[in-house]
Amino acid sequence: MKNRLKTLVKKLSKKQIVAVSLAAVLIIGAIVYASVSLADGKDTVTYRETTVARGNLTVGVSESGSVDIGTITQTFDLDMSALSKVSTSNSESSSGGSGGSGFGGAMGGGMDMGGGASFGGGGSTGAFNQIFNMASGDNKTKNESNSKLVVAEICVSVGQTVSEGDVLYRLEEDGVSELTEELKSNVEKAEADLAALEADQEISKVSAQYNYDSAIAYKDFASTEKSSTIKSLEDSLETYKSGLKSAQKLVTLYKGRLAQAKSDLKVAEDAYNGAVWCRDNRDKRNDTAMYVYYAKEVESAKSVVSTLEQSVSQYESKLEQAENSVTNYNTQISKATRQLELGKISAEETYELRVLAYENAQETYDIALAYLEDDLKEQQEIYDEASQKWNEFVSYIDGTEVKSDYNGVITSVDLEEGDSLTTGATVVTLYDIDDVSMTVTIDEDNMTDIKVGSEANVSLIAYPDVIFTAVVSEISDATTDSSGNTTQDVTIVFTADVSGVYHGMTGEITFLTKDIEDVLYVSNRAIIRKGTKSYVKVKDNDGNIKTVEVVTGFSDGVNVEIKEGLFEGDTVLVESKVSK
Repeated sequence: MKNRLKTLVKKLSKKQIVAVSLAAVLIIGAIVYASVSLADGKDTVTYRETTVARGNLTVGVSESGSVDIGTITQTFDLDMSALSKVSTSNSESSSGGSGGSGFGGAMGGGMDMGGGASFGGGGSTGAFNQIFNMASGDNKTKNESNSKLVVAEICVSVGQTVSEGDVLYRLEEDGVSELTEELKSNVEKAEADLAALEADQEISKVSAQYNYDSAIAYKDFASTEKSSTIKSLEDSLETYKSGLKSAQKLVTLYKGRLAQAKSDLKVAEDAYNGAVWCRDNRDKRNDTAMYVYYAKEVESAKSVVSTLEQSVSQYESKLEQAENSVTNYNTQISKATRQLELGKISAEETYELRVLAYENAQETYDIALAYLEDDLKEQQEIYDEASQKWNEFVSYIDGTEVKSDYNGVITSVDLEEGDSLTTGATVVTLYDIDDVSMTVTIDEDNMTDIKVGSEANVSLIAYPDVIFTAVVSEISDATTDSSGNTTQDVTIVFTADVSGVYHGMTGEITFLTKDIEDVLYVSNRAIIRKGTKSYVKVKDNDGNIKTVEVVTGFSDGVNVEIKEGLFEGDTVLVESKVSK
């Protein structure tokens, strides 16, 4: 029975496919044939018994394809050349009183602070020299490591299935130990340098604070900003005033045209009424010519009245719009006037605040502190980098072991015993069992219900009794061949356990477009339809055949849902006639 159903599914697989759940299929009872002769002896009615079953009904689109398993390469991406970089900062940073350079040169005057620190002789760039000197003194050296990570043992082979965290290689302990000590030393030295710089910068901050009150004040764009703000508000007000004048002109224009149109309409209405009177007072039989003449005049006058009525309506609408524009412009002018007055006050306040800010030494002081902060930030980055490289190293090397980053099946082992593990070296190549997919081509007519994220079932020839679940991950753009057939490539990814699934296995994908679960169903061929009602034939306890009305529902093309009229396990007759 199961083989017959599988054959049926394969015959239908290129269009609408019926995929009935295996559990429901196995419930279908044995098939029994009986024959009854009709009274006239010409035809024979044959009945085949089938059983009302319970299960799932599913309809979809099926196509055949082959399994594709993504290949992934694990590389050793740790930057070996940068691991051993040692960066140090010179602890002899300059303070504000050394070297005779100071802020006084920029001020243009002299001020003897004692101790050899002179403010006055440094020239126009003295203030900035002082700042740069406070941030100077950084001295970095880079020492490249001669340490090597050498493969001591290979722990995997081609064809082996590995999981993330499984050991791939073991390295020689001496090389690992040497590099470990070097990295630890870098972290300790960078931490010590950072602490020394923090202490040294306290002196530089005192010097910056001491020169704070002597810095130059800058006045940049305060006055321009004030003028520009007020000018912008004034321009907005003038724009609204100009718009108001235009709107007022339109009001005057449309009022005149509306009055003229209404006057013309009154004349036309009078002409129309006169023509109607003349027409209605003519004898159709005795004065046919004049009757026809005035009838034409009525139609002509009526057309003129209609045209003028439209003109009156249009001018009324345009006048209303123009009057609304006047109202809106008046509102905007009032608003812009208030904004201008408030803007002048605000602009004046902003100007005064900016002048006050530039009259003190805030900017120069901030620059000095910014350089100090950058210097400290750089040393902090050196420490963070050393720590990061240590963390990177231990993430790549666990003790002396190099471990797998992925789940998959090994396809190549790229290192041998004695090889050095260098940056960018390929460790292993493997099939990625987290990326198992199939791609098939679907006719455009069958793509209506297939979208990214749609569910699908996969039946592989190698596992005929297993249904693998999947979802649509990608749909290509449509292409049309020379015969005019339009198709799209649809890719699905497996969401079920893919243990035992290998690259190149073939099978069939059924894209689920509709399904219902846990319903009663019977063969479509058992249904007898009369008008809007459906019936089936059943045998009673005495073996007599009787007709029972049923209510049907969803059909997958082979079976149909029974909503009312039958129960699970009932025997239903499928009727067929054989002519003699």
